[in-house]
Amino acid sequence: MLKIPEEIKNLFRENNNKLSKKRDIKLRFYGEKFQMIYPDDLLFPSDDLFPIDQEPIYVIDNAQIVSESLAITESLCESDGLTFGECNAAQLEITVADVLQDLTGLEFVATVEVGGYELMLGVYIVKSFVRQADRRKKKITAYNRMEKFQVDVAEWYQSLKFPLSLKEFRTSLCEYVGVEQVDVGLPLDNMPVTKTIDPQQLSGIETLKAICELNGCFGRVDNTGRVKYTFLEGAGLFPDEALFPDEELFPSDLSSAENTEMLTRYKQSDTTYEDYVVNSVDRVQIRQEEGDVGALYPTDYGGENTYIIQGNFLAYGKNNEELMEIARTVYDIISKISYRPSKITCPGLPWIEPGDGLVCYTTDDVIETYCFKRTFSGMQGMSDVFESSGGMNLEQNFGTASKIIQLEGKAAILKKDVDEVSVRVTDLKNYTEAQFKVTAETITAEVTRAKNEEEKLSSRVTQTAESITAEVTRATKAEGELSSKITQTADAITLEVNKKISKGQVTENLNSELKITGNKIEMTTGHFVINSKNLKVTEQGDLEASGKITAQSGRIGNWTIDDNGLVGDDGSDRSATISGGHIEGSTMNVADGILNVEDGYGNSSAIVKIGDFVCSDEYGRSIFQSSDEMTGMSGNPSNSKGLYLWAGYRGKSDYAFVVNADKETHIRGSLHISGNLYLNGTSISGGSSSISGSVSSLKVGYDLDGSWGSDWLEIYPKNKPNINDYPDYEGMDYLYVYLERHYKS
Repeated sequence: MLKIPEEIKNLFRENNNKLSKKRDIKLRFYGEKFQMIYPDDLLFPSDDLFPIDQEPIYVIDNAQIVSESLAITESLCESDGLTFGECNAAQLEITVADVLQDLTGLEFVATVEVGGYELMLGVYIVKSFVRQADRRKKKITAYNRMEKFQVDVAEWYQSLKFPLSLKEFRTSLCEYVGVEQVDVGLPLDNMPVTKTIDPQQLSGIETLKAICELNGCFGRVDNTGRVKYTFLEGAGLFPDEALFPDEELFPSDLSSAENTEMLTRYKQSDTTYEDYVVNSVDRVQIRQEEGDVGALYPTDYGGENTYIIQGNFLAYGKNNEELMEIARTVYDIISKISYRPSKITCPGLPWIEPGDGLVCYTTDDVIETYCFKRTFSGMQGMSDVFESSGGMNLEQNFGTASKIIQLEGKAAILKKDVDEVSVRVTDLKNYTEAQFKVTAETITAEVTRAKNEEEKLSSRVTQTAESITAEVTRATKAEGELSSKITQTADAITLEVNKKISKGQVTENLNSELKITGNKIEMTTGHFVINSKNLKVTEQGDLEASGKITAQSGRIGNWTIDDNGLVGDDGSDRSATISGGHIEGSTMNVADGILNVEDGYGNSSAIVKIGDFVCSDEYGRSIFQSSDEMTGMSGNPSNSKGLYLWAGYRGKSDYAFVVNADKETHIRGSLHISGNLYLNGTSISGGSSSISGSVSSLKVGYDLDGSWGSDWLEIYPKNKPNINDYPDYEGMDYLYVYLERHYKS
């Protein structure tokens, strides 16, 4: 309530029937924000000093104001019931004439003067300036500085250095939007404020509401343009209307409160009120969302009229002790507030502010209420309409218009009705939530964790009369969506693993399933992998076993396993090949000790390869030779020069050693023998210089000219003969054998 002299109040209460009671309205417009000379309410107004020392750029007075067109609407609480924390802008409407300058967006101060006393009606900003049917006239619609809080303050919030006190928090907010505060302390000014949300958008007005709600007050902008935190003074109405009036009992303390106006004059025909009073709050609950247990004060009372603070982000992350302290503080402030919903019409009383107490004595009752909403209108015939609403018990609407990402907060949500009993516990700071739900058909338990938008983990167990299911899921941008599930019924156990990957417009599902029933195990998967000591199966399909593999039927490549063993495919293509791998183990067992390789038709044209050597019948005979054919052996060559045995053979003129079908042995290079040499059964001793016995034929080297005979052969096994003793013959100086040549007669 504004503090003005009582004689000035009486001038407003009386009819305007004298020039001394004339009301003069002035609108002073400023090109920039005006500044008060002094903020102290006690100093205003002064006899010789107006609180504004700043020249306006435009002034409108009674001469340009359409008669009785002034209307000011102020609201402390616009809800149907009592809702603490509301912060509503005041509206001023007035019609002026012959104003050519566009006033849109300008800030102005509205005042009313009576009896030489000028009273401020508020500071407003022109929202619209609209021409009327009478083209001389324009209607001004303006709002006070509370409108400046209707901005996004997410950037401001993100820039704060947490933690800080609530007083520092609200002061910083007001400085950011450019509105000063009335210097007053709030009950929870020392409460630490931490970063509990991560907003992309955050309303300044909703932030101010959160501050006011935790302090059990309302926010408004007063007539000087400053934020004023408004508390309702306790009423404490009598509990039974039948007891009043009583000679020894007064109904309440409201009539004696400092900010209560006794309405001695009112318009009865336009005054209404309810037959009941709004019950006072008997309990305060602070919770995160509906169903949350939160914190309750008092703790030892059931509470029939509980006031609930829900979803206030300044309370997120508080432990139970801290929440209880907030609840107790709010309870002490609001628990004695009671009033009669009413609408009272009376002469204009401009010193009354929203939140002031009102006491009106009617012919039948006493109306004790508060000014929740007031409409001040007129000029010479000023009137006021004061309104308050509400049911006997509280009915509250919760939540804010702002969408914010919550960073901290704990909640325990209980639900109990005939259909469901459930509990949900949430800890946003640790990104976890657990829920347990029971219905007549199902019991469900679930735990989730979501660190950020890119990852979510959850596990769920669901039990019905028919089955028990346990499921774990994980979803990330990198991995896609992963899930595993175990389902147990009376006749089966099923295990499932699923992977869903989205690539653009294409979604790929990878699933594996194992189902166990009474007589079988079924498995469905993309790749089957075993990694054990005795058995290994790779993702590529490679198999390695350290034991025995036994099969009565089946297929390996182009081979078929049947009762007869391992055979090749029937049909036009009888080629069965084992390639690209190996057979490992300590033993390969074959029937009767014989390993037989055929071409599938019973022909022996098949090939067996052992290392670099090949067994085949490539040339119409059995051959065992190296893959380059330089070394090997053969049976029964087809021509006289064909080879039985060879080594280093590249061709008929390039070889190291050959034995051909003519029973000839050819050696190119030196022949070294350790031991005895036998020719046609005759031994040639290593120490003998002659040959005993008869030798029918012996060829060593080549017949150079065909003119020598082979009558005898002399050998020098130890000493190389002196070539100089035999000038007529060429000796072979690399041999330890000398051939004496005898010519035929």
